[in-house]
Amino acid sequence: MTTAKLKLVVDKALPQPPAPVLRRMFEASAKALLGNRPLRAVSTGATRADAALAKGELEALAAVGLAAEPWPAERADDPLAQSIVDYMALIETSFTAAEAARLLHVDVSRIRQRLRERSLFGVEYEGEWRLPRFQLERAKVLPGLGEVLAALPADLTALEVAEWFLAANPDLEAGDRPTSPRAWLLRGLPAERVAELARHL
Repeated sequence: MTTAKLKLVVDKALPQPPAPVLRRMFEASAKALLGNRPLRAVSTGATRADAALAKGELEALAAVGLAAEPWPAERADDPLAQSIVDYMALIETSFTAAEAARLLHVDVSRIRQRLRERSLFGVEYEGEWRLPRFQLERAKVLPGLGEVLAALPADLTALEVAEWFLAANPDLEAGDRPTSPRAWLLRGLPAERVAELARHL
């Protein structure tokens, strides 16, 4: 994506950060997405502690004077600009429907059908479907993806969906370490476990 186009998108929402800053932000976000890593260290709506913990756990924290809210220092200096840049990086690094069809060796009409069925996740941008990379691996769809997508709340943003799939989840342990929903499915572990977590976002 050109810096000029990125500046135009950000200009619509808030005073524009300097072009070199925008470019660095975009490159960092795109690099993370291309590597199937979380976009940033700060929490999104789908991965913040008060969404990841059960009500009883939150009450137990509050009872001993602890909070699930992030420290102010953990927040991005310009969260709106960062979200816009992250969204544009998500779009730019995603596959078009035609690219996904070639990758999966199917007709593009099958991709559109799977988008309607919610067995693939897509973002409509400027009249064209984009399919974020997190759901595909080596010309295959992640095992159990359709079951998990069906369980995700419909009101999550595209960024929240991508970040949730890519961020380590404390309720998904593989090899004694928390792993991301994407990595869990990629290992062929039970999709039902991820779908159950998705239902409670």
